[in-house]
Amino acid sequence: MKRFSLVMVAALAACETAPGDGAFATANGARVYPVSADVFEVTARPNNEINQFWCGAGEYASRVLGAPNNARVYVVGEAGRGTVVDSPNAMQFSLLPPGQASGASGREGTWGPDLGEDEFVGDARYRCMRRTDFFAG
Repeated sequence: MKRFSLVMVAALAACETAPGDGAFATANGARVYPVSADVFEVTARPNNEINQFWCGAGEYASRVLGAPNNARVYVVGEAGRGTVVDSPNAMQFSLLPPGQASGASGREGTWGPDLGEDEFVGDARYRCMRRTDFFAG
Protein backbone atom coordinates (compact mmCIF):
# COMPACT_ATOMS: atom_id res chain seq x y z
CA MET A 1 0.00 0.00 0.00
CA LYS A 2 2.86 2.36 0.81
CA ARG A 3 4.42 1.78 -2.62
CA PHE A 4 1.04 2.46 -4.29
CA SER A 5 0.72 5.74 -2.35
CA LEU A 6 4.15 6.88 -3.50
CA VAL A 7 3.28 6.08 -7.11
CA MET A 8 0.04 8.07 -6.83
CA VAL A 9 1.87 11.07 -5.36
CA ALA A 10 4.39 10.95 -8.21
CA ALA A 11 1.61 10.68 -10.80
CA LEU A 12 -0.25 13.65 -9.36
CA ALA A 13 2.96 15.66 -9.24
CA ALA A 14 3.35 15.09 -12.99
CA CYS A 15 0.07 16.98 -13.50
CA GLU A 16 1.20 20.08 -11.67
CA THR A 17 3.13 23.15 -12.71
CA ALA A 18 5.97 22.48 -15.12
CA PRO A 19 9.38 23.50 -13.83
CA GLY A 20 10.78 26.68 -15.31
CA ASP A 21 8.00 28.01 -17.52
CA GLY A 22 5.18 28.55 -15.00
CA ALA A 23 2.70 26.47 -16.98
CA PHE A 24 0.20 23.98 -15.68
CA ALA A 25 1.18 20.66 -17.25
CA THR A 26 -0.78 17.49 -17.89
CA ALA A 27 0.71 14.01 -17.88
CA ASN A 28 0.20 13.74 -21.66
CA GLY A 29 2.39 16.76 -22.42
CA ALA A 30 -0.07 19.64 -22.79
CA ARG A 31 0.90 22.93 -21.17
CA VAL A 32 -1.67 25.52 -20.10
CA TYR A 33 -1.06 29.24 -19.62
CA PRO A 34 -3.51 31.88 -18.35
CA VAL A 35 -4.24 34.61 -20.92
CA SER A 36 -6.78 36.66 -18.96
CA ALA A 37 -9.24 36.15 -16.12
CA ASP A 38 -11.55 34.36 -18.58
CA VAL A 39 -9.19 32.72 -21.08
CA PHE A 40 -6.41 30.15 -20.98
CA GLU A 41 -4.18 28.85 -23.75
CA VAL A 42 -3.29 25.20 -24.24
CA THR A 43 -0.16 24.19 -26.15
CA ALA A 44 0.36 20.64 -27.38
CA ARG A 45 3.06 18.38 -28.75
CA PRO A 46 2.80 17.36 -32.41
CA ASN A 47 0.97 14.09 -33.29
CA ASN A 48 -1.69 14.16 -30.58
CA GLU A 49 -2.85 17.75 -30.58
CA ILE A 50 -6.63 17.49 -30.45
CA ASN A 51 -6.74 15.15 -27.45
CA GLN A 52 -3.99 17.16 -25.76
CA PHE A 53 -5.86 20.43 -26.31
CA TRP A 54 -9.08 19.10 -24.79
CA CYS A 55 -7.19 17.26 -22.02
CA GLY A 56 -5.31 20.43 -21.08
CA ALA A 57 -8.51 22.48 -21.15
CA GLY A 58 -10.40 19.98 -19.00
CA GLU A 59 -7.63 19.46 -16.47
CA TYR A 60 -6.96 23.19 -16.09
CA ALA A 61 -10.66 24.01 -15.80
CA SER A 62 -11.09 21.34 -13.14
CA ARG A 63 -7.87 21.53 -11.12
CA VAL A 64 -7.01 25.21 -11.36
CA LEU A 65 -10.37 26.92 -11.91
CA GLY A 66 -12.41 24.46 -9.82
CA ALA A 67 -15.00 23.81 -12.54
CA PRO A 68 -17.24 20.76 -11.99
CA ASN A 69 -17.29 17.92 -14.54
CA ASN A 70 -20.66 19.10 -15.90
CA ALA A 71 -19.41 22.63 -16.68
CA ARG A 72 -18.76 23.49 -20.32
CA VAL A 73 -15.36 24.48 -21.68
CA TYR A 74 -15.41 26.40 -24.98
CA VAL A 75 -12.95 26.98 -27.81
CA VAL A 76 -12.46 30.77 -27.96
CA GLY A 77 -9.41 30.75 -30.23
CA GLU A 78 -8.80 28.05 -32.84
CA ALA A 79 -5.50 26.23 -33.47
CA GLY A 80 -2.49 28.30 -34.44
CA ARG A 81 0.61 30.00 -33.03
CA GLY A 82 0.49 30.68 -29.31
CA THR A 83 -0.07 34.16 -27.94
CA VAL A 84 1.49 33.52 -24.51
CA VAL A 85 4.43 31.33 -25.56
CA ASP A 86 6.00 30.76 -28.95
CA SER A 87 4.34 27.51 -29.91
CA PRO A 88 3.01 26.55 -33.34
CA ASN A 89 0.29 24.40 -31.72
CA ALA A 90 -1.92 26.40 -29.37
CA MET A 91 -5.63 26.93 -28.77
CA GLN A 92 -7.55 29.19 -26.42
CA PHE A 93 -10.34 27.97 -24.14
CA SER A 94 -12.73 29.48 -21.62
CA LEU A 95 -15.57 28.49 -19.33
CA LEU A 96 -17.48 31.28 -21.11
CA PRO A 97 -18.67 31.08 -24.72
CA PRO A 98 -16.94 33.11 -27.45
CA GLY A 99 -18.03 36.72 -27.34
CA GLN A 100 -18.35 36.62 -23.54
CA ALA A 101 -14.74 35.65 -22.76
CA SER A 102 -12.63 38.76 -22.24
CA GLY A 103 -9.16 38.46 -23.78
CA ALA A 104 -9.99 35.72 -26.28
CA SER A 105 -8.24 35.90 -29.64
CA GLY A 106 -11.29 34.69 -31.56
CA ARG A 107 -8.78 33.35 -34.08
CA GLU A 108 -10.01 31.06 -36.82
CA GLY A 109 -7.61 28.25 -37.71
CA THR A 110 -7.39 25.75 -40.53
CA TRP A 111 -7.62 22.57 -38.45
CA GLY A 112 -8.86 21.28 -35.10
CA PRO A 113 -12.00 22.13 -33.13
CA ASP A 114 -13.99 25.14 -34.34
CA LEU A 115 -14.57 28.42 -32.56
CA GLY A 116 -17.44 27.93 -30.13
CA GLU A 117 -17.12 24.15 -29.99
CA ASP A 118 -17.49 22.90 -26.44
CA GLU A 119 -17.24 19.83 -24.26
CA PHE A 120 -18.12 19.02 -20.70
CA VAL A 121 -15.08 19.46 -18.44
CA GLY A 122 -15.32 15.77 -17.46
CA ASP A 123 -15.37 14.65 -21.11
CA ALA A 124 -12.39 16.88 -21.90
CA ARG A 125 -10.48 15.41 -18.95
CA TYR A 126 -11.30 11.90 -20.19
CA ARG A 127 -9.28 12.70 -23.32
CA CYS A 128 -6.15 12.66 -21.13
CA MET A 129 -6.50 8.88 -21.03
CA ARG A 130 -6.96 8.47 -24.79
CA ARG A 131 -3.96 7.76 -26.90
CA THR A 132 -4.09 8.43 -30.62
CA ASP A 133 -0.40 8.71 -31.40
CA PHE A 134 0.03 4.92 -31.69
CA PHE A 135 3.05 5.13 -33.96
CA ALA A 136 4.87 7.93 -32.13
CA GLY A 137 7.97 6.99 -30.23
